[in-house]
Amino acid sequence: MSRPKRATMARGTIVVRRLATLAAFMFAASCLAAQVVDLGSADAYVRPGFSLEWVFSTPLPGDALWTVVPGAAGNRPLVMRELGLPGSPERTMFVVERQLPQRYCVMIPFVAGEELLASRTGVGLYLAQIGQNWQIYLNGSLIRDETYTAGDGRMRIERAVRGALVEVDTRYLRKGRNLLTIMVAGDPRDGHAGLFAGGPYLIDSYAKLESTRSESLKLILIGIYFFFALYHGILYAFRPKAKTYLYYGLATGLLSIFLFFRTFIAYELILDTRIVRALETGALFLLIPAFMAFMDSVVGRRVSLFAKVYGAIFAAAAVLRIFMLDEAILRLWQYTVALPIAWVVTTDIVMPLARSSRQRGLWQALLETVAGKLLLGIVVVGAAVLLDVVGTTAGLSAAYSDYAYLLLVFGTAATLAGQFVRAYNDNETLGADLARRVQARSTELEATLADQGSLSVALSETSGRLQASVDAAARDMRVATRVQQGFFPSAAPRNAMWDTAFAFIPSSGISGDFYDFYRRGERLDGLVVGDVSGHGIASGLVTVLARSIFHRNFYELKNRSLGAVLEAINEELIPELSAVENFITAALLRIEEDGRLEYASAAHTEILYRGTDRPHAMPLKPKGSSAYKGPPLGREGFDSPYTSIRFGLRPGDSILIYTDGFDEAKNVDGEPFGAEGMLGALTAAPVGDASQMLDFIVREWRFHVSGSKVADDATAVLLKRQ
Repeated sequence: MSRPKRATMARGTIVVRRLATLAAFMFAASCLAAQVVDLGSADAYVRPGFSLEWVFSTPLPGDALWTVVPGAAGNRPLVMRELGLPGSPERTMFVVERQLPQRYCVMIPFVAGEELLASRTGVGLYLAQIGQNWQIYLNGSLIRDETYTAGDGRMRIERAVRGALVEVDTRYLRKGRNLLTIMVAGDPRDGHAGLFAGGPYLIDSYAKLESTRSESLKLILIGIYFFFALYHGILYAFRPKAKTYLYYGLATGLLSIFLFFRTFIAYELILDTRIVRALETGALFLLIPAFMAFMDSVVGRRVSLFAKVYGAIFAAAAVLRIFMLDEAILRLWQYTVALPIAWVVTTDIVMPLARSSRQRGLWQALLETVAGKLLLGIVVVGAAVLLDVVGTTAGLSAAYSDYAYLLLVFGTAATLAGQFVRAYNDNETLGADLARRVQARSTELEATLADQGSLSVALSETSGRLQASVDAAARDMRVATRVQQGFFPSAAPRNAMWDTAFAFIPSSGISGDFYDFYRRGERLDGLVVGDVSGHGIASGLVTVLARSIFHRNFYELKNRSLGAVLEAINEELIPELSAVENFITAALLRIEEDGRLEYASAAHTEILYRGTDRPHAMPLKPKGSSAYKGPPLGREGFDSPYTSIRFGLRPGDSILIYTDGFDEAKNVDGEPFGAEGMLGALTAAPVGDASQMLDFIVREWRFHVSGSKVADDATAVLLKRQ
């Protein structure tokens, strides 16, 4: 065979191998993507009533009691009143009273593959919208219950939820064919009874479904709108005559409320979705009148009678909708919302713009007048909404209107700011003219006193700035001190088994010490006392960080030893403190169910023990071991491990945990209080509750250091067994 032919065959072999590799990769990717189950594409079986006997098997073909709803991927709502089920009442537009809830059974068989069962983040069930009360069964096992009924059969709480995410126990999920059964209970004439959105209704990995519910951008926008509402409300409080600020604040505030109650978070915070829906629609109904009032005001007109009447009608409608005519009122708003928009566009934009264009020209009027700028903003919002509709119709994710609304809010705020700036400039011009007239009449006097006045003003300004700086620094320090102390417990816990007390004595302002009690209800799970090296604001900031890290790791690693807890805390603190010179010493205690204590130390001062059967207090150390302490936290280069010891306390026994600010404090002669002073004070403390004993110890310490400056923070916690 010739050399060219062999080369051609070799290249052909390489191409075949690459195609085979690509095909294998595409097949693997398709397998990974195949784990999602679209319930909307599967046939659904629906019937009135519900029985637990039905949740175990799919209805037999041809069973006349069941209505089969064919699947339609991405757009298959299951609204009970729309399915023509046997016994369903006739639908009327004006529903005055709500009927007693009826129960319906919805069955959706589906197939689960190995990829779904092997999901590392668990399996979740996502329901776009479901209501009004409901239960979910998977292969006969109940996995979610959202039913709240009173004794007379009425719903105490409605749960018509958007974006419900249910965690699926994979023990109930089988490879191959599975059966999802949903019990729906609700008013048979209400459009919220059932799965009342087109979709999606999915079963997929829990993490993937949870990521689809992310609302970070929407919450940021809501926060921006609320900030604008608050800011302009404050401006109105300072300038009550400027009603434009009031109307704009109301409009943006109502917009933020409306958008918030359409988020998933609102349905998690408020259990009864009737409250969510009432607040959502109430804000929506009042948003248009507030916007109309703002538009009238911003163009220099009084609020129109039409805006007042429209606002009064739909304010009453928002209240009435809570009790009756729910859907009829919403439809009325939808059919009439174009009227106020047309009114605003005509009277507040088109007519003023027409008058201005006759004087300035159309383009100049568009760019310079308030009406022109508002018209441009409305055009941008309208275009964005149109793009959203087109994108959604094409199956694309579209959110242009979110940004367009933001631009409109910013643009409107800029218009208000422009009016303020113009008024300020007019005042500045008037003031400048007045100043020139005064200047012309007082030239001789100013010439005589110029040098003295300049010097006096300069000194006064310098003094004022210096005093302002001193006051600001002192104020900031007071605020920082209060903020820091707000992170720490303000009261010592006490229960039937344990009595505690604490003393927190900063040397000046912000403290470098921290303490915390770990409680669950009346139970005391443990406590920590720590000391950050150094002094000042830097050490105080580290205490807030350390307190949070200790609290989280104490509970997240509750099944591990305290030595392992300190190891985890140290690993988290090392990168946080790598850029500073601070390190942390700490004593960490855990109180077990049987009353025994587990104790671990990171280079902290010794714990002192006072027993009822001992004449003197003593340091608490393990027998025969002096290396039970670990190194300081937040510093690299130490190889010593963190260990923990366990011990018990009898009724009446107590232990004292303190920072080195107590034993290192010196008197006027330079003598430290020392560990001996702490032992002596604990030994001499009168028998009583923990607070009385610790008060005695602190008084002894204060007596020793009286007359001298305390250079370090001092913190102590006394724990006594009842």
